[in-house]
Amino acid sequence: MGVLQYSSSRHGSVTLIHLGGSLDAETSPKFDAKIKGEIEKGAQKIVCNLQRLDYIASAGLGVLISANDILSRRGGEIRIAAMNEKIKKIFKLLGFINLFKIFEDDHSAMNSF
Repeated sequence: MGVLQYSSSRHGSVTLIHLGGSLDAETSPKFDAKIKGEIEKGAQKIVCNLQRLDYIASAGLGVLISANDILSRRGGEIRIAAMNEKIKKIFKLLGFINLFKIFEDDHSAMNSF
């Protein structure tokens, strides 16, 4: 059974989301609701920190892509920060590495907007 840790904070015009644990078929609906809730509250610039994420399945990647599509229609974007090697390998394997702007840390990602 997957467990997802989620926290979000606002830094000026940027919403920073930290994810930990597992983003899989079981936990993706909860994450989908949370990130879409952030967008509905007005978030347009979102940085997702994946440093503590242990696993991401195609369902989790689908949530990120869906949210990014919504944001792009509103002039916003999701950027990825602090991706660990395990998650980076999954992104590369599935061909998702070029779909997002990826940064080494939160600070770099937030300042890139």
